[in-house]
Amino acid sequence: MEERAEAKARQFPLLTERRFGPLWICHFTNQLNNQFLRAATLWILSGNSYVVFGEAPLQAEVMAWFVLPAIVTAAIGGQLADHMDRQKVIILAQTVGLVAAALAVFGLLADRTILVLAGVAVAGVQTTIFSPAQGALIRQHLADTELTPGNGLMTAGRQLATITGLLLLLATFDPETEASKVLLPALVASAVAGWLVSLRVPRSPAPRPDMKTSWTPLGALRQTLVEAVSDRNVFLAILGVSWFWFTHLVFLVNLPSYAANVIGARDLALIVLLMTPVATLMLGALLCQPASGRRVELGLVPLGALGMAIAGVDFYLNSPEAAPAAARTLKELLDAPTYVRCLADLAIFGLSAGLYVVPLYALVQQSAPTDRLGRVLGGMMFYNLIFVSLALAGAQWLRSEGLSLEAIILTAILLQSGVAIYIFLLLPEFLLRLLMWLLVHTIYRTEATHLERVPPSGPAVIVCNHVSYMDPLVIGAKVRRPVRFVMHRYIFQIPVMKTVFRLAKAIPIVSGKKDPEGLQRAMDQVAAELDAGRLVAIFPEGMLTRDGDIGIFRSGIERIIERNPVPVIPMGLSGLWGSFFSFYGGEPMKHVPRLKWSRIRLRVGKPIPPTEVTVDLLRERVAELRGPHR
Repeated sequence: MEERAEAKARQFPLLTERRFGPLWICHFTNQLNNQFLRAATLWILSGNSYVVFGEAPLQAEVMAWFVLPAIVTAAIGGQLADHMDRQKVIILAQTVGLVAAALAVFGLLADRTILVLAGVAVAGVQTTIFSPAQGALIRQHLADTELTPGNGLMTAGRQLATITGLLLLLATFDPETEASKVLLPALVASAVAGWLVSLRVPRSPAPRPDMKTSWTPLGALRQTLVEAVSDRNVFLAILGVSWFWFTHLVFLVNLPSYAANVIGARDLALIVLLMTPVATLMLGALLCQPASGRRVELGLVPLGALGMAIAGVDFYLNSPEAAPAAARTLKELLDAPTYVRCLADLAIFGLSAGLYVVPLYALVQQSAPTDRLGRVLGGMMFYNLIFVSLALAGAQWLRSEGLSLEAIILTAILLQSGVAIYIFLLLPEFLLRLLMWLLVHTIYRTEATHLERVPPSGPAVIVCNHVSYMDPLVIGAKVRRPVRFVMHRYIFQIPVMKTVFRLAKAIPIVSGKKDPEGLQRAMDQVAAELDAGRLVAIFPEGMLTRDGDIGIFRSGIERIIERNPVPVIPMGLSGLWGSFFSFYGGEPMKHVPRLKWSRIRLRVGKPIPPTEVTVDLLRERVAELRGPHR
């Protein structure tokens, strides 16, 4: 409970701290400037007509000018983030942003389309310089427990800039007014503000100033992609992020045309429909922090993917065969079931997208090597841009083949869902975290204290009293890191549970008297997991309690610590005696369950140094944590 209160207080105060606040403002002004550049390009490409949203083909053309040059420089931006002081990289990026704004301003003043398009292209290059340095700075200046709130704020900042830019453009929308009167000061103000604030970003020495770098696009790309794919888990997270941008862009480009031509929304009703997924994505990104408890919560990823899939499919099913009477006011929008259902789908899609993408960003930053993080993030930027290009080209081709806008959006959703399923099958920790959380919180009311005592990284052993077959699920649902449980081989024969524990990569163990070789294999597997820096959990009693009391701790835990001297984290579980999965009333799962929504408690003790570990001390600490309640 204390951790939860602390977590609530830590997200927004980051904006007031120099280690994060100036970087967030730079990110915000960059996104705002991109909104104004997009508006300037739409204006000049549509024949000096003040267009705020634009039809899908016109938006795709603008995006192409942004994306294609960025693909060439993405890898170089990643190398800069590892090779130079990252403050200087941010200042360089903001200087490039000034050039982009200047080109667009001169293009608007001279009515030269090529200059405005050149400004958009330079803005794409700016993004590839800024983004890897931004992600590396977050990892450099924030603690592991702050990665989720930090990335949540960055994602929310992008959406806030989108809303701010669109509202400013809509507030000044007037067909009789020259767009340059609004766009010129907006471009200058956002670019100059971003450059000035970049001077406040703290100095951040390069992790590898002597790194061998290649400044040719192909050479840099080869080095960067090698880093991006070197860690399987990181690469799968990158793949998940890239597919998110694929789906998000298909929605972004096609939604204005869909809302106007298929749904029939106009004026305020159109604005509300277009703003809804942006606003809820911002909300979803901010909700990741309270939902994660300041950890990188992998369980949010499949939850977000599921929400995006459900909303996308229903969005398609809700599409009318012909556009209904146009809704102009908010009341008309809310009076029509088609609009309300569409609004709900867009809200769920945006909220789910925020829950999906923020943990993936945080996972990449947490898992990639710190001295090569810039190149990994540059590789992620490259993949993102490739997928954005595929989205633009694919949507254009499907439109030319006569596919409807809603069918194009559905295609993107189904593709993204298929990739998400593929990732979850290869990296089951994502799905397992969600399943354990849902199962435990459906059956029990749970309370956990001092979870912050579990280290966010590095090897450690968890020890706990053993009351029921649900014990590993309760611990796994509460601890914010994947845990490898050492469990009796018999448990792997229990239906449903064996599937869960195999997905969790639990370690089967057996008595040395019955199978000495099996015991040695289990001990070797435990040592390998600890050598890899993971958490291992063991129940030293070696069996479920028959009377609710804590049994004698066996010496296997001492052998584990002797071989791998790592901290031991004692935990105490209470409230599970009497559970259907305990020996209360007979064999587990063979007696009549009590129809009671039990309250269970998990208390975490202070880590015990390996030099102090004994079975007697561990049993004493676990008993204190459990307390008198069984």
